[in-house]
Amino acid sequence: MSLALRHALVLACLAGATAVAAQEAVVEYRVSQRDTLIGLSETVFIGPQAWREIARLNRLPDPNFIRPGQVLRVPARLMRMRALPVRVTSAVGEVRVGNDTVQPGAALAEGQSLQTGANGSAVLALADGSRVRVPPSSLAEIVASRGPGATEADAARLAGDGLFTGVLRMLRGSVEVLAAKLRRSQPLEVTTPTAVVGVRGTQYRVTLDGDSGATRSEVLEGKVKLESPQRSVGTDIAAGFGAAIDAAAKAPVPARLLPAPDLAAMPERFERPLVRFALPTEKDTVRVQVAQDADFERIVNDQKVMAGSDVRIAGLDDAKWFLRARRLDGQGIEGYDAARAFVLKARPEPPATNTPRAGAKQSLGPVEFNWSPNLDAKSVRLQVASDAAFTQIVAEREGLTGTRETLEVGGPGTYHWRIASTKADGDKGPFSDGQRFELRPLPEPPKGGMGEDGKSLTLAWSGRAEDTQHVELARDPAFKEIVAQADLSAPEWTLPRPSSSGTYYFRYRSIEPDGFVGPYSATLVIEVPRDWRYLWLLTPLLFAL
Repeated sequence: MSLALRHALVLACLAGATAVAAQEAVVEYRVSQRDTLIGLSETVFIGPQAWREIARLNRLPDPNFIRPGQVLRVPARLMRMRALPVRVTSAVGEVRVGNDTVQPGAALAEGQSLQTGANGSAVLALADGSRVRVPPSSLAEIVASRGPGATEADAARLAGDGLFTGVLRMLRGSVEVLAAKLRRSQPLEVTTPTAVVGVRGTQYRVTLDGDSGATRSEVLEGKVKLESPQRSVGTDIAAGFGAAIDAAAKAPVPARLLPAPDLAAMPERFERPLVRFALPTEKDTVRVQVAQDADFERIVNDQKVMAGSDVRIAGLDDAKWFLRARRLDGQGIEGYDAARAFVLKARPEPPATNTPRAGAKQSLGPVEFNWSPNLDAKSVRLQVASDAAFTQIVAEREGLTGTRETLEVGGPGTYHWRIASTKADGDKGPFSDGQRFELRPLPEPPKGGMGEDGKSLTLAWSGRAEDTQHVELARDPAFKEIVAQADLSAPEWTLPRPSSSGTYYFRYRSIEPDGFVGPYSATLVIEVPRDWRYLWLLTPLLFAL
């Protein structure tokens, strides 16, 4: 028959003749039918030598006799220790033990190490109810996870009362510990090559600097003790403070945690796969983490952003995400968190816009919009607006299945266009960045003709002072027989009367400083009459006849 046990942790002061020290942890053990002194010594207590002390503490009349139902008060230090599993309650991204991928619900034993990749994180549940968050790029070893008890189940129950030995060794990266608030028989410890961090009930962080080897700890609630591995130097760290210690083992000096950074400049919605924003007011390095949940137990991105640099986060799916950031002081001690939720909706991505290109100009008339196809999209949405914010839509089309569309958008002026993809299931993606283009007015018809002196042609038209005017005079309307052409700095042209009479054709076009060449104007028809001024020279000849 299995042992019939009822364990309860009591912190008692055994009086008088008992040798149990004040406030020593004591376990109540109820003797079962099949219990024997030899059996208890081999399976429940640490050995035969423990029985004498137990008998004396319980004032047994006959130390060689126990009876079923009898309740023995046993110091926890005399109970046999049982290994207790560490449960993985959350695992996202790359999380491994050795070469094996870890899934939520897995159990880790003493001696096993858990490693998270650059986009992976995990949460460990200890037998005493404490939780350890392991962010990306970290490596932690379970050094000890055990408690006193006749069986593992008994030890697990007692661990929840504070009879638990837990030691986690940091080999790379960081952890965040949420220690259960218990009256512990001994501290819960996190060790590194340069430090030991011990607590009895608190929330704190421990980071091992991979470059300097220093260990840093920040306390958010409660109090911890930060010591060198030899425990030769150390200090208590209260809530709201942090401290660092390195291989030199100089006594750490607590520093007040920096306040949370300002995330006011961070948008609530992003529409590009690369999440990017600035922290314009920050003058300190900032650690930024992105998680799937508001408790930050499923962290998928962890990075440090230097002052003056943009936050850039790649590899996220379309979803609601949670971001938190904290400042780092000169020692690398991390301050309080600022947290914000944001939505990423970047897919299906918009097609690539081709023409009109940004800053393009064209003459007034139909505009042909051209884009490259998105293979994930069934159709395209097109918008044209007279303002960059697209609050004044002048043309809009949906369900376009080709790669071009021609539209009349309005009169002369500046316009903006953008496109977006729609999937077969109706999922609409974000619009592309707006592309600005300009519709230039058509050139006004030129005016002029023969000058008042009859010796020249005088032509004029409307034009901008900064533009170059290209002019052409031809004998045919197709302008294949050009008799004069020029590039002028003003919208007027005076040239000598052509030597031959007849019909002439004139046109112009403007060339803007940025190289934009406008269309030719309407053609002006000019009639050059015969010059009769020299006929009087023929009069004597007529009379001679």
